[in-house]
Amino acid sequence: MPEYYKEGIRGAFRTYCPGAVVSPESFFYAVVYYFHRVPSQQDADNISKPVLDALVGLAYVDDRLVKFRQAAMFDLRSDPLGELEMSNMPGDVFSKFLEMLDNEEHILYVELGRLSFKQIRFGYEMSSEV
Repeated sequence: MPEYYKEGIRGAFRTYCPGAVVSPESFFYAVVYYFHRVPSQQDADNISKPVLDALVGLAYVDDRLVKFRQAAMFDLRSDPLGELEMSNMPGDVFSKFLEMLDNEEHILYVELGRLSFKQIRFGYEMSSEV
């Protein structure tokens, strides 16, 4: 990962999480969504791992404390954003996200929080068809 990319992630963390302290003990969940307007050969896993690495020392002492990770990619040229559930996104983050949708080719949404094992579920597919 280029150093400027890592510093960009660390700077965004400091901006959106002022006063955050490094947690040595908690388990975390992480959400990393990459939105893009240009063709990308990346996959969601290869994008999310360096992001979590960049947060070592800011959010946690070791990224092994992230026990649940959700990663996805969205092509803004074709994927339907209207189907995404965004009602729990904090208002200031939502406003900035909408602004970026109009102006940026690449958007990285990262959410990190304390893990509740109730977040881990099975059977996402509700029908018997796969």
